[in-house]
Amino acid sequence: MLYIFTGVNRLPDDFIDTCKCFLPKWRLDQMMSYRYPSDRKLSAVAYLLLVYALKNEGLFKDLPEFGYHSNGKPFLVNYPDSYFNISHCRDAVVCFLSDREVGVDIETVGEYDDELATAICNDEEYQWVTASSDLTQRARRFTMLWTQKESIVKWLGTGIDCDPREIKTGNLPYTQNLDFQLITDYHPVENFYISVCKRNQ
Repeated sequence: MLYIFTGVNRLPDDFIDTCKCFLPKWRLDQMMSYRYPSDRKLSAVAYLLLVYALKNEGLFKDLPEFGYHSNGKPFLVNYPDSYFNISHCRDAVVCFLSDREVGVDIETVGEYDDELATAICNDEEYQWVTASSDLTQRARRFTMLWTQKESIVKWLGTGIDCDPREIKTGNLPYTQNLDFQLITDYHPVENFYISVCKRNQ
C-alpha cells in the first residue's frame, strides 16, 4: 500500500529535536548526517512513515532495522516477508509497503528542460513529450516518464546503471522479460507525480 506525507517543510523547527527522543541510534545518525534541517526532516519523516505503514497494516512488532543488498537497495532485517521503498521530493515523502519487491519515485513538476529530456527519453518518448507546444504540458509528461523510469530501476535494485533512454516503461528491450505492474498518479494540488513499480502476482 502507498503512504504519502506532504507538507514536510511546514513541520516546526523543533520536530528534529522531538525525533531525537525515539528514533533508533542508527537512524538518528543518518538524519543528523545531513547538513540542512529540510533534509533532516525528510529523513525523519521517511522512517516514521514506514513505521506508520507497518502499524496500519497490522505488521508492527518493533522499530524496523535496515540491511542493504550488494546493490545498495535497503531491506527490512526484522520484517523478512515485507518489502518497502521510499522516495521524496522537496516537500513530500512516499513509502510503499508490499509483500513483494517494489520501487517508488516521486518528483515535483518543474520547468521543462529540453536538454534533460533529450538525455533521458528515447526517440518515441521524446516525440510524445514534445508533441505539445505547451511547456507546462511538456514538463508534466517528462516528469511522469522520469518517475516511471526511476521506479523501475528502484524495483530492480540496479539504480540507473545504463543509458536512461534504454529504460523503457513498456514491453521493450530493458524490461521485455520482466513481469511488472507500473502505476502513475498525478497530484495537481502539490504538483507532483508518483510512480510505483511492482511485480505482478
